[in-house]
Amino acid sequence: MKTRLIFLLLLIANFSYTQTTVLSKEDKKAVETEIHQYMDSLIKVFETVIPEDAFNFFLQTDEFCTATQGYLMTNPSALLDTMKVHTATMKNQSIKPVADKIFVINKDAVVISTSKVATITFKNDSQVTMPFALTMLLVKREGKWKIAHYHN
Repeated sequence: MKTRLIFLLLLIANFSYTQTTVLSKEDKKAVETEIHQYMDSLIKVFETVIPEDAFNFFLQTDEFCTATQGYLMTNPSALLDTMKVHTATMKNQSIKPVADKIFVINKDAVVISTSKVATITFKNDSQVTMPFALTMLLVKREGKWKIAHYHN
């Protein structure tokens, strides 16, 4: 009898700790609206080709990670250095959205897969247009969305 009572109490405790919080449709829609605004701002800053400004959109902690061209980069300052190299020959770029798919995890975490078409103008005035796609984990820190994981 005592064993059954302990088992029952443990079972009840287990279920009480495993409940998930589900966002209402309104809360989910609000998060999606924030993400659309964030992505609009991200595109604008990427178009300026100023790496330091774009770098501010990324999480700058040991939680950060980017997967690109078969390499896993976990050091935020290495990302900034890479961004500087990539933008050194660029005059500007124009980025046009194609499609987005947003998965809201909670009010502070979202996964977005997005496709875009970029036209890059180099300092010698030559141009290239190319499609690209990204998947990013965005997290809200101190009231601002940041890219925690970036995969292209």
